[in-house]
Amino acid sequence: MKTATVRDLRNRYTSLLSWIGAGEEIVITQRGKAIARLIPEQDQPAARVDWTQSQAVKRDRSGACPLTAAESLELTHEAGGKW
Repeated sequence: MKTATVRDLRNRYTSLLSWIGAGEEIVITQRGKAIARLIPEQDQPAARVDWTQSQAVKRDRSGACPLTAAESLELTHEAGGKW
């Protein structure tokens, strides 16, 4: 663990960032008293999504009728807009 003053934080922040990047923990002091602690961010594992529990997958489509070609074309033109 390294120690830095508020002045060091203000004037040498790039050095402090390199310390943090190397995994160091830094205690920031003001007038000899610890006021803050900078620690490296821990990598979080990517969240896994269970799509089988999605409402879109569970939806009952037994009563739904498919769109005709003309209805699909109309929806496509409506959604196009003037970009």
